[in-house]
Amino acid sequence: MPYLLYLCINDGSDTRINKEIKTLSKHFDVVYLGIGRDESQSFVKPLCHEFHLVRGHHKSIGTLVRYVGMFLKLYFTHAYDSIHVINEQLLVIFYPLLWWSRGRLVADIFDSIFLRSSSALVRSLQSWVYSLPSAIIVTDDNRLQLVPEGFRKKTVVVENYPYAFTDVQPKTASDDELLILYSGSLGVTRGTQLLNDLVTLSPKVRVWAIGWVYDEPTRQLCQHPQVAFLGVKTQQETMRLASACDYILSVYEPINDNNLNASPNKIYDAVQAQTPVIINAEIKVASFVEKENLGYVTDSYYITDTQKLLEALVAQKKTFVFDQNLSQRYTWEAVEGKLLGVHR
Repeated sequence: MPYLLYLCINDGSDTRINKEIKTLSKHFDVVYLGIGRDESQSFVKPLCHEFHLVRGHHKSIGTLVRYVGMFLKLYFTHAYDSIHVINEQLLVIFYPLLWWSRGRLVADIFDSIFLRSSSALVRSLQSWVYSLPSAIIVTDDNRLQLVPEGFRKKTVVVENYPYAFTDVQPKTASDDELLILYSGSLGVTRGTQLLNDLVTLSPKVRVWAIGWVYDEPTRQLCQHPQVAFLGVKTQQETMRLASACDYILSVYEPINDNNLNASPNKIYDAVQAQTPVIINAEIKVASFVEKENLGYVTDSYYITDTQKLLEALVAQKKTFVFDQNLSQRYTWEAVEGKLLGVHR
């Protein structure tokens, strides 16, 4: 099969990266280059023709230097039919070499530095960076509209849907209790304080935490007796646990365009797991959640009356509707062909 070089700074545990690699590996010999402390959570490794993990943290200068060295080695080892790059940072770092491969270069943007930064200098680089790849991938139509108009024709939406899921579990909590799934990137901008307030307020609130802990307040939350930190799980394992919960937390502090325009896979996980989300009204996709009755929409990320919220969550947890048509429509199987299309 033809070779495809897949560049990212993840250790192979990210949910979306796993879906993409599984799809691409059916048609390409995937050469994967990532960053991580070890391979214990490198779920994509068995799917790759070659798997290279630079040991360390992606914010370490030494790690990045070794990453560049490994990239140079791999870049000149094979003749690649396609190169898939996750997010803009790597496009900037490797711009000179990737320029020579621009006709077979795909930029996959699901955590944009240009939406996270308010710096005029950083944002001025966007057109320069987006001119490089032959195709750009974004995760929803809302983010497509945020791509500069001159680059939208080469931009494809590949939605962040989960695999179809049928192993739905019975709910674990009793009628007057609350079990919340806290998954993905766990931190103070993703709801740590809200969960801390809820478990402090009532012994009947429990949390299952799955994913990557990003700050000290979240580490402390995960040590609370009502919080079970379960580490990093595969998507199917996470879905199974989600289906046993009352809610999936999907809040984002409205501090930048990246958060306001978040495209959380948790919403579509909710559809498959038949578990409602908790999302804040500032996030644009919250209107979709409200329209389809997929979860509880808070008035703001900044909760002023936790007792009132707790009572509402308990009272409404069984009132949400999960249409079978939505379950069939919002699956990775339905959209993975678009990913393959940009590599042909």
